[in-house]
Amino acid sequence: MTWPELSIDDFPPRRDDEPSSLRQDIIDELSDHFACALNRELLKNPNEKIARQRVLNQFGDPIKIARQLWLEAMKERIMSQRILVGVSAVMAVCCIAVVGIAWSMMKQNENLNLKMLEQLTALANRPQPDTGAEVDQHILKQLEKLNERQTGQAGAISDLLSPITFELVQEGAGGTPARGFTGTLLKRGSQTDTFKVEAVSDETGTLNFKRLPWGQYQLSLTAPWGETLKSRMISTIPGRPYQDTIVCPAHSPPEVSVSFAVERPRQSEQQSDYLLCDFRNRNFSGEQDTFSLVTPRDVNGSNWYFSHDLADHPAQGVYLIDLNTNQVMNCPLDEQGLFVDLNQEQLKANDSVKMAEGIYGDPACYLLQKEDLTKLSELNLLDNFGVVYFDFNNSNDMRILVARNAGSRMLIRPFGTLKMEPQTRKSIEQRHGIVKNSLKGVKFPDAIRFAASEAQANLWEITIPNLFPITRESGSLSSVR
Repeated sequence: MTWPELSIDDFPPRRDDEPSSLRQDIIDELSDHFACALNRELLKNPNEKIARQRVLNQFGDPIKIARQLWLEAMKERIMSQRILVGVSAVMAVCCIAVVGIAWSMMKQNENLNLKMLEQLTALANRPQPDTGAEVDQHILKQLEKLNERQTGQAGAISDLLSPITFELVQEGAGGTPARGFTGTLLKRGSQTDTFKVEAVSDETGTLNFKRLPWGQYQLSLTAPWGETLKSRMISTIPGRPYQDTIVCPAHSPPEVSVSFAVERPRQSEQQSDYLLCDFRNRNFSGEQDTFSLVTPRDVNGSNWYFSHDLADHPAQGVYLIDLNTNQVMNCPLDEQGLFVDLNQEQLKANDSVKMAEGIYGDPACYLLQKEDLTKLSELNLLDNFGVVYFDFNNSNDMRILVARNAGSRMLIRPFGTLKMEPQTRKSIEQRHGIVKNSLKGVKFPDAIRFAASEAQANLWEITIPNLFPITRESGSLSSVR
């Protein structure tokens, strides 16, 4: 029997990365060494038992030596694997830590933003002092402390706020301060980023919103008498002050005298006696119609809008012009602003009428005859009627549309029908079908505007086109200056 008695089972469990012949090679090499040592000892002492014991005393247990040789052979591979496993574990732990830190920072930033928005919302909803809106210093310090605790950057919140101030001066008054104007800044952005702040200009005309978050704002101003400047956009940069000067009206729109010069067609089958101009906007509703009149005026290149109080002055914006004398009067209306039947003998027209300074545009102009005045209340009942629309985007296109009364840019004959020359009727019928006999007016593509101002002689010149019969060129004859 071979001595020493070694087998593959005496080694540790087999590894996947172990060479297939390693164990047998160790056994063969170790057996050869032990055999050689045994032969040397037998030459000294022929007793084999004593010779084996001397070899074991010299070399040790062959099984332990075999395992030691196996471990020495596999040591590098085992250590490499352990290092790889350790590095992988460390990387996994680092990744988990990075994800945790990122999540924690995101939640902290989210909480910080929510706290800031809550504070700014509370600030926007609180009553504002006369000197303007001011970010509460206590709130600001609390936000900065909160930000410092979470980000370690002291003063970062303050650096993102931009001081916003406006200097308001009166138009044509040598830089006189505009006092008592209410300003509103609407922060533009997402629903959670939107808020509104108000301020009032002080004795020096300064409109001070103090420090607000940077971004885009929509500014609107309201004068003490109600005139407004709307939708002026401004943009601020983080930490950089924003300053601007705005020229404001010095007083409410004054009343000026306006006279009219209306030129009628020389030859007309149906001659009109009056022209009724209605500049109001009529808001149709199921219960009761309401009227409004807003006129802008130019102040240093910006439009300021004045809303007229039609509750106390329902006839404002409605004028009746005598086409025979060019005299004018405010058209009598009832308390609700509706038309009433008139008696010609009771009318007292003048050479001019008082109108608030501003731009009057897009009226509904009604052509009337004397007998129509006694049934003027029927205008309140008009629902729909046919109107010729001149579309000059295509010079050959004339359209028939249906429109309600008091529409914009219309010349209407409500108590009669308008005739059309055969060629024009044929042209429209080819494009839009049969033209009914209820045609009552013309809608012009160009706006009808008139500016009443203290700085000029206010003469509104109107040329009525020849609509009897309506021709393809009728719309181009209209002019308002």
